[in-house]
Amino acid sequence: MTHLDARAFPLRPMSRGAVLLASLSALAGGAFGQETVATQESTAAESRALIAEALAGVSGEVRTFNDHLTILASPWMEGRLPGTRGMELAKEYMEFQFRASGLLPAVGTGGEAASFRQPFNLGSTNEVTAASMALGETSFQHGEDRDFTVTGLGVGGEIAAPLVFVGYGIEDGRDRFTSFGEETDLTGKVAVLLRFEPMDAEGNSLWTKRDGSWSRRAGFNGKLQAVADRGAVGAIILNTPGANDARVGTLLAAGGGGRAIAEIPVLHLSAEAGMRLVAAGTGGAKSLVGLRDESNVGAAVTEFQGTARIVAGLERRAVVAENVIGLLPGKGTLADEYIVVGAHLDHLGQGSFGSRDRENAGRQLHPGADDNASGSAGIILIADKMARDYEAAGDGANLRSVLFMGFSAEESGLNGSNYYANHPIAPIGKHVLMMNFDMIGRIKDRRLSLSGAGTGAGLQEFLDPIIDDSPLAIVQPERMSGASDHTSFMRKDMPVLFAIIADFHADYHTPRDVSSLINRVDAVHAANLFYEIALAAAQRPEAFPFVEQRTRRRARRNTAPAEAGAEAEASGGGAPRAATVQFGIRPSYTEEGVVVEGITPGSPAAAAGLMKNDRIQTWNGEAVDLAGFSEKLKAAKPGDKVKVGVARASGETVVVEVLLKARSGGA
Repeated sequence: MTHLDARAFPLRPMSRGAVLLASLSALAGGAFGQETVATQESTAAESRALIAEALAGVSGEVRTFNDHLTILASPWMEGRLPGTRGMELAKEYMEFQFRASGLLPAVGTGGEAASFRQPFNLGSTNEVTAASMALGETSFQHGEDRDFTVTGLGVGGEIAAPLVFVGYGIEDGRDRFTSFGEETDLTGKVAVLLRFEPMDAEGNSLWTKRDGSWSRRAGFNGKLQAVADRGAVGAIILNTPGANDARVGTLLAAGGGGRAIAEIPVLHLSAEAGMRLVAAGTGGAKSLVGLRDESNVGAAVTEFQGTARIVAGLERRAVVAENVIGLLPGKGTLADEYIVVGAHLDHLGQGSFGSRDRENAGRQLHPGADDNASGSAGIILIADKMARDYEAAGDGANLRSVLFMGFSAEESGLNGSNYYANHPIAPIGKHVLMMNFDMIGRIKDRRLSLSGAGTGAGLQEFLDPIIDDSPLAIVQPERMSGASDHTSFMRKDMPVLFAIIADFHADYHTPRDVSSLINRVDAVHAANLFYEIALAAAQRPEAFPFVEQRTRRRARRNTAPAEAGAEAEASGGGAPRAATVQFGIRPSYTEEGVVVEGITPGSPAAAAGLMKNDRIQTWNGEAVDLAGFSEKLKAAKPGDKVKVGVARASGETVVVEVLLKARSGGA
């Protein structure tokens, strides 16, 4: 995206008036109830009229929520990816709002040491500091949407050396296949190799016989090790034209790729750039398609003409993320106990990971209005209301302290909440209840899912009258969802409540999750539900002893019929519970672990971008084998969002989010 001038949104506190003006400028328009109005093609005058009309008919709380939401989901925040300028702006905004509400910095012991930020190490990333490539008079442009990228599969360096084409770069394939001749010596040369493996006329592997799947020989690890062992000083990977794989049209993220496989620079060229490279290197005598066909049947080692000049500047940069934590100090005898009200502040940035939109993944802003600007705006609203209540309470009141938390790096595996749970500001045993928002902005038919009542003794009975007073239709699922930040606290034997939309939409984790589609009125109803719960829990003399939740004991009157039926089935009899959700993979039963042998079209796995030959390693951060994977499926429910850690055949390791749905008789 085009970066805005930093002066347009400086890293300094803003007045509430400035926030409102900025918010209204960012808002594209739309109704604030369940029906929204798309105004992307409206004139500025029409947009202003729509905004004025919408704001005139709603409460002050809805207008305030709108301010927070539209700022957090605006292009200024750049999709709130940890480690980026946009995420820094989002943290600055939340911190300012906490401070303006009278919350105290929670991290530290007071004085100058106290801070609203809790930093933690999120690993590291590669930063490309210089990139150029040319062969003779033919030059190539660096960039993910241009000719080539510098990858993290290798290291940085400067090279002036000849190029040698080595087909797929496979040392030992099926039926004694090799891409190398007996005397192939790459000492002092740059290896040029094709992505994937020998393929038929339709672009499918000759070795797997399954459309769109590849054997492990197609991965980068073996190929790069093979050329490095033969003395290569660099490697250029070409996207193979005609391959039946969506990745053939993309390049590895500049600087991405994780830990270096080989101690040589590794570039990645598009198929179009590869055609120009082959034409320049062979004087037009050969084509990339022709070399591909030769490579499909055996060694096609070809010395290119001229000298390649390559500059690959690559530096490893530590990524430090931060939770934003504000403290509302308690009063009296309960002040040393804590309630946590949290929501993850981060999202996907440009969608380089976790995007459900393959076409625009890594290329287009993912605003994350529902996921989870809506939840973050909700806790800001609650913090302000509770702070005023606490200020009005007399000195003789007994009130628990409340921690308001904007978690970072939830999307990459609940990292921020997990860090806090293991590094709390007070003993974790003093934390008596955790309440988590994740996606409350696209409420449909006033249905909000609220799970976790069974995690605390007496919690359901405590909640009943508060739920009854809510204008929302509260759906209490049979089983606890584990795919958001409350899980980190539940693992510490803490009662939790988790609020999320009851009816998922197709826009989450895509560029279409925009603020104009948010149901602001019902999102505020959801925030007020948590406000009432938190305020009542802060005053309740007794805590809620933790209870590990298996199945919910009873269905509430607002529970959907399908969910009520699932509960009755699960509670009747002692037979092992079969999975009631669809994931959509066919695992291999001949390989260790959970190796994807097939994908069901239209399934949650297909929608999440899982691929054949992926190896599923973790489920919500927990290591799983095939048996463990099956048990997780049995315990899951429709609507759960599951973060799955996957090792790709390419050598990449990714985390994808899978939205589970009800089984319909298929696998």
